[in-house]
Amino acid sequence: MPSEALDIPLPDNASSALVRKLGALCLMSDEEITFMEGLQNHIVDIEKGRDFVEEGSDLRTTCVISEGWAVRYIMLEDGRRQILSYALPGDIIGLHINFRAQATYSAAALTPLKVATIDPRRMTEISQKFPVLAAGLSWCTAREFAILGDQTVRLGRLAAPERLAHFLLELWHRLDLINEVDGTWIDMPMTQSDLADTLGLSLVHTNRSLKTLRDANLVTVTRDAVRLDDVNALMNMSHFNPDHLTEFSI
Repeated sequence: MPSEALDIPLPDNASSALVRKLGALCLMSDEEITFMEGLQNHIVDIEKGRDFVEEGSDLRTTCVISEGWAVRYIMLEDGRRQILSYALPGDIIGLHINFRAQATYSAAALTPLKVATIDPRRMTEISQKFPVLAAGLSWCTAREFAILGDQTVRLGRLAAPERLAHFLLELWHRLDLINEVDGTWIDMPMTQSDLADTLGLSLVHTNRSLKTLRDANLVTVTRDAVRLDDVNALMNMSHFNPDHLTEFSI
């Protein structure tokens, strides 16, 4: 099972994925929960496939993914795409835009999205009023760096089936933190082309990697979901370490 950072019950009045994620990491007061929920009261709908951040564009709004999945990616001039990471419910895009004016990547809706848009000046209130929450948001930033580090290792050192196993385990642990897994089943809303662009593989090698894991009885694959049938074996083959996805202390 995914490792847990702290044995903290989720807040009873947590409705947003961001509050569920922060509430799994640190004890939150009613005042802190109310503040974080209030920050997210302006929700916009983004249709599947639409870019809502463009590389090089001015960043003016902090976005919290309320529902759905998004991808962060870079498109090369020749049309090749590298997916950097996935933004899941509770993840923040543009957390530190007060410090950088332009986007260094594009972000697109992988599924229909509900996004809370926040004036970045409101985010600075957190460090002034709620230091524990500020530490939790700093952890979110540190985890994004860790996820990008894992992506670098996947692309640079792991064989194709290992890349896929490592990526599936990452998704499982991240979704478990916000209570969006069913046992070892995880949703897979991406296409095989998306998966190939994530893993730095051709479509042929992506399909072969899925077949390798399936034939070894490590996963069960359906049209829009994957079940991890032997988590320990997947972790061993992919050298996956989940600690940086959940560890938090203050």
